[in-house]
Amino acid sequence: MTRPRRRVRWPALGSLQRRLLILAAGLVLVALWLSQAFAIRSVVVQPASGGSGIQAVAKTLVQGSVLSDNLLTINVGTLSAKLQQADPALRGAEIRRQWPHTLVVMVQLQQPGLGWSTDGSQYLLDRNGSVIGPLADGSELPVVTDESNLPVTTGKQVVSPAFVTFVEALAPALSADGYGVTGMSISDTTYDLTVATNKHYSLIFDTTRTVPEEMSDLKAVQGVLAAQKQTPASYIDLRIAGKAYYK
Repeated sequence: MTRPRRRVRWPALGSLQRRLLILAAGLVLVALWLSQAFAIRSVVVQPASGGSGIQAVAKTLVQGSVLSDNLLTINVGTLSAKLQQADPALRGAEIRRQWPHTLVVMVQLQQPGLGWSTDGSQYLLDRNGSVIGPLADGSELPVVTDESNLPVTTGKQVVSPAFVTFVEALAPALSADGYGVTGMSISDTTYDLTVATNKHYSLIFDTTRTVPEEMSDLKAVQGVLAAQKQTPASYIDLRIAGKAYYK
C-alpha cells in the first residue's frame, strides 16, 4: 500500500523579511554599480618627469586590494606613504581623485646634492645627505670619495645637510679662485675634507666652518707664498680659523 505524499510548505515570508531581502539585493546591486562606476582605470603622474617607474609602482599598489582600486574607498594617505617608501627619490606625493576613473599623483622629487663614492660604487645623495640611488654616468655634480669604504644603503642618510651645502658652495668658490678640483675625499670624519687640485697640492678644509671664511684664509696664505716665491709641495691646511699651514 502506497503512502500518500505530503507537501512540504516553507513558511511564508513576512512583510518585513521581504523588505529586508529587497533592500539587501538593492545594496548588492548598488555596490556592484559603484565598484564599476568609480573604478580606477588610469594613474597619471604629474609632472611627467616624475617617471614611469612611479606610475608603475602606483598602479601595483592600487591593484593590490579591493578597497584601493576604487576612488571612493582608496586611502590616499596610505598610498602616498607607500609610494615614498618604495621610491627614495620621492620627497612627497600628493594624491588627487579625478572623477570618475583617474588617480592623479602629484610628485615632488628629491633635489640632487652631490655624488658619493664608496667601496667601488658611486651614489647620488640628495641635499639632505640621503642616498637617492646610483650616480648617473656623466653627472657634473661634485663627487666625494669615502676612503674608509663604508657601505651605504638607498634611502639612508650618509652625511648631514650642512656637509652637502659646504661641498656645493666650495666647488664654484675654488673654480673662481683658479683651482681645478680633481677629487674630494674624507677619511675618518666628514668634518675634514681633502680636495685634490690641478696645482699638484691638496687643500684641507674644516666642513664645520663656512666656505667664505676658509677661502679668505686661503687667499691670505696665497699672498704669503707669492711674496716668498714658494709653492706647497703637498698641501695647504685651512682647518684652523685665521691660520693656514702648508707643506
